[in-house]
Amino acid sequence: MSTTAPAASIEGMKKSSNWLIPAGLVVLAFVPSVAGALRLSEMAGAAEVFPDDRVTQAPVALIAHIVSVTVFGVLGAFQFAPSLRRGRRRWHRVAGRIVLPAGIVAALSGLWLTLFLPWTDVDSVVLTGTRVAVVTYMLMSLILGLLAVLRRDFTTHRAWMIRGYAVGMGAGTQFFTQAPVLAAAGELTAASRAATLILGWLINVLVAEWIIRRSRTSGRRRIPAESPRRAHRISTTGS
Repeated sequence: MSTTAPAASIEGMKKSSNWLIPAGLVVLAFVPSVAGALRLSEMAGAAEVFPDDRVTQAPVALIAHIVSVTVFGVLGAFQFAPSLRRGRRRWHRVAGRIVLPAGIVAALSGLWLTLFLPWTDVDSVVLTGTRVAVVTYMLMSLILGLLAVLRRDFTTHRAWMIRGYAVGMGAGTQFFTQAPVLAAAGELTAASRAATLILGWLINVLVAEWIIRRSRTSGRRRIPAESPRRAHRISTTGS
């Protein structure tokens, strides 16, 4: 049986993943990025798109959050492209020095806004508590990812960065979890808002864990295929 076709198929899958992965993640980051850009334009004097009297109460924290989330979401998407991560390692390292601090700023500013801005009519104790837990998890993931790469444990680094990115981009998934409720009811209540936001974060966390587990499983499957050749080299060279 010829192995040309399967090899070509695998190579094609690898090439497609080089642009499919970042493209999908950029789409996920599109919603928070556009919303952030509109909010910044409002603060600069443009017409209001998302009326919110709280904007003037914490402009510095809000601007820091919007800018850092946008950088983290868009630039971070390309960190997961296989060709850039493996073939252009210098680019990956340089971009990582921007993405990781941006994620930490996004988490800290988001935590500040959650704790110190007044509640709206659709906020609740459940939602606020969940936000604090999610931001804490994101911050912990990024710090653990940094510690892992400093000790050159790249597998663990990638896993924690996937987790941090997943929860950081929750707003992209939450657009889709809220849309059916808005279409059916016309507006969100405190209960429905909490439920749809929590569902969005949960979906991202589950997908992230599935990707991490799948990556580890495929890595273990590749080891036995290489072991006989390595054992033969050891037996013939004695090294």
